[in-house]
Amino acid sequence: MKRIEVSNLQNGALCESDLFTESGELLVSKGMTITEKHLDIMRRRNIYEVYAKMADEAEELHKILTMDFGQLEELHFDDPAHSVLNAPKKFPVPKAMENPALKEIKAGQDGLNQLANSEKAKALDNSIKDGAFSDKPVGPALKLRSVQISVGQRTVAYKTEMKTNYTEALQQVRGILVSIADNKSMDGTVVRNMVDRFVKTWVTDRNMTLNLTHSKPTDDDYLFHHSLNVCLLSLNIAAAFGYSEKQVIDIGIAATLHDVGMMLVPQEIFKKKGRLTKDEFYEVQKHSILGLHLLENITRLPDSAQFVAYQTHERENGSGYPKQRSGRLIHSFSKIVQIADVYESLSSPREYRDAFLPYKAMETIIKMSRKTLLSNEFVKAFITYMSLFPIGSLVELSDKTIGKVIHSNEAHFTKPIVSIIAGPQSQLLASDKIFQIDLLKRQDLQIVRAVEAKELPNQDIMAGF
Repeated sequence: MKRIEVSNLQNGALCESDLFTESGELLVSKGMTITEKHLDIMRRRNIYEVYAKMADEAEELHKILTMDFGQLEELHFDDPAHSVLNAPKKFPVPKAMENPALKEIKAGQDGLNQLANSEKAKALDNSIKDGAFSDKPVGPALKLRSVQISVGQRTVAYKTEMKTNYTEALQQVRGILVSIADNKSMDGTVVRNMVDRFVKTWVTDRNMTLNLTHSKPTDDDYLFHHSLNVCLLSLNIAAAFGYSEKQVIDIGIAATLHDVGMMLVPQEIFKKKGRLTKDEFYEVQKHSILGLHLLENITRLPDSAQFVAYQTHERENGSGYPKQRSGRLIHSFSKIVQIADVYESLSSPREYRDAFLPYKAMETIIKMSRKTLLSNEFVKAFITYMSLFPIGSLVELSDKTIGKVIHSNEAHFTKPIVSIIAGPQSQLLASDKIFQIDLLKRQDLQIVRAVEAKELPNQDIMAGF
């Protein structure tokens, strides 16, 4: 970091790099004009020195983003079995790319610039800049109606129904994304009804919706699983933050469709073995704007779906894509889906790496918020319902037993409620022997480590629930 005295900052000067406090809080973003208001705020907060990232630090941040948090250069698409469409070797062009507006898009950076400067992108930019939308909580908060059923209230039939609902929703997501990539029109009510069913489940059993996100992809299901899981995670973040039922449903719809543009990424790139070239990376970045064109095929969508598809890969400090927007220039619904998208990506297996432990994925989310990559306020909402040891994940306690996290204790992030499902030798307990422990009430027990699911290979996703 380069230290700069505030007295040396000039009113009206262009900020050549992000300026931070000593603790890492972003004060002024790169490219902004330093105003008297900026300087006055610093003086009133007794900030006399700020810090600017040097080139090597910016490179390191870029490396972190590309390797762990974004679908950027380090993506590997090298096994057709793990592709979205499982296409043959002669990769067909999606029918949606035959649209006149898309056929004229150039390759590489020129094409990305072309899309970024399109009327569609500019209209969304101007709408956000002018504040011509509502992205703050309005109306009665959904969480005020929330109740949480107990483990004993979940019958075998109920848990089977929940798994069936997830499987059916997954097939719906597949049908929606494939159809619009094939240039078919669709009524958005289909998406709304699917999301509404999960919201109704959330009202009585939010922990179940979080547990279902531990369903992970096999073969060609990655994008579909990812989209559905991001929807379920986004519902929880939005509800925890205080949004109304209508807003939570709108956010869920937008989250389901946030990566729709990935359906138009050329399959030669999507399935490529190894590192993407610079031009191929630009092709991947295009999906944030290409998705806007696909959304035109769906009627009766909330306007927010466009903002979310467009801005999910932006970052709070302006280091994302496609427009390097930051702070207030990012729609709040997009900030919610950003968190769900990153967490779900990290905690899912990819062709080039194993899945992160849910605990490590959550830890990474927190670190990203401290680096001003993700919104602090929405990350806090996420961890409130999810816990530092996420719902549905496995943990070892100090008595050597293994538990599944089934409920958060909100502000007590490291002391959730767990179901003990395995003994000290990792032997699975019979269903009638499983019992619950509230770690907030048991000072003699604590979590000593997060446990990988493969350590208990035969445990069902509903074990302990």
